[in-house]
Amino acid sequence: MSALEFVRTGWACVTEAMMGAYVSLEGTTPEDTEPVIFDTREEAEAERDQYVDDVLEARRHALDADPGELEALLEDERDSLEAEEFVAFVGMDQAGEVHELDPESLAVYRRLRRPDR
Repeated sequence: MSALEFVRTGWACVTEAMMGAYVSLEGTTPEDTEPVIFDTREEAEAERDQYVDDVLEARRHALDADPGELEALLEDERDSLEAEEFVAFVGMDQAGEVHELDPESLAVYRRLRRPDR
């Protein structure tokens, strides 16, 4: 088996779900949809943090609870999101498949799912 060749590497936000880990996508049509890959870990972490904050803000407005209970619910939700959402170094191959990689050796840990496939 030949080694994978990557056309792009960088940092991505990954969601660990029951069906496996997957990366976020950007684009407007199936032809231009591709994984969101950042140049730096810091950019990916900022995106992840913003996503968690946005979800919690939406939940804050959707939940009908007293203020003390609401904060506890939101803290539990934050813990859950932070357990599911993480940043990983990835490589995208010619076919558009995304693989979680060791950032130093580029050894492949696993293939990540894409919501569009």
